Amino acid sequence: MQLENVACDFCASKEHRKVYSAEVDSNNLTGQMSCTNVGHSEFFQLVQCHQCGLFFSSPRPSEKQLLTAYEEVIDPIYQEEIKGRSITFQRNLQHLKKYCSSGTLLDVGCATGVFLNEARARGWEEFGIEPSAWGVERARSGYHLSRVEQGGIEEIGIFKKQFDVMTMWDVLEHVPSPKKALMKAHEFLKPKGILAFSTVDFGSLYARLMGKKWPWLMKMHIYYFNRQIIKKYLAEAGFEVLSIRVYKHTVSLKYLIYKMKTLNLLGYHVLNSINCLFRNQDIFLTIALGDFMEVYAQKK
Repeated sequence: MQLENVACDFCASKEHRKVYSAEVDSNNLTGQMSCTNVGHSEFFQLVQCHQCGLFFSSPRPSEKQLLTAYEEVIDPIYQEEIKGRSITFQRNLQHLKKYCSSGTLLDVGCATGVFLNEARARGWEEFGIEPSAWGVERARSGYHLSRVEQGGIEEIGIFKKQFDVMTMWDVLEHVPSPKKALMKAHEFLKPKGILAFSTVDFGSLYARLMGKKWPWLMKMHIYYFNRQIIKKYLAEAGFEVLSIRVYKHTVSLKYLIYKMKTLNLLGYHVLNSINCLFRNQDIFLTIALGDFMEVYAQKK
């Protein structure tokens, strides 16, 4: 696969400094773009824009190559972790209530529809868009979510309406242009509509302490934000920031063990012993290391 150099998405500058050299066995994206993949040791070259400070991957696969890879994603492990994701999304919806509690909601990158299912149960009129054909099929057949379409944020005009709320949970770091994504969100939100999303916080203490060993340096992540640049992005796209908090993921002990096998062998053996001690019971843990942020913003 041929990689291409890209300019800064936020300010269009072509001047940047190399932060970390690429750590890839190959440029192949197969199996590297699913939400639960364990390619934590592989990432494209990381650079930082001289002008605005944005961190991003360059050179990297083309927009077309990235879209094709996401369309082909099949992620059965995601399905096995539904309960943990449901707990996470229930918490998100509780936070969302502070700013909007009912109406039309579009989830961008909705995967198999777990969040939309939780939203519908709380009275939201739910819509979703997802690039993975497998994810769309699972959302429609598993949760009977008839208003889920295949595509990316560029295709949200297919619904021919504006929304009270738009959500993007762990999506923005994956898209070819966060700037275009946020502007598209602004276009299809109603006046005073709410944008809610989570994304990486590369400026967090944990990410800075871990450096090159930070586990979320991955092929599938092509942008690495901090709170300052996210505020700039939102202002540029026409949003007022309402709040930014540490994002919490709730996961099962079994899923953490699956991840730890790649991340830390000692941690893997310790957690596996704990799992055996509890005889494979369903145990859930909430992870909040500060390296993901949960953002709420309002359309101006």
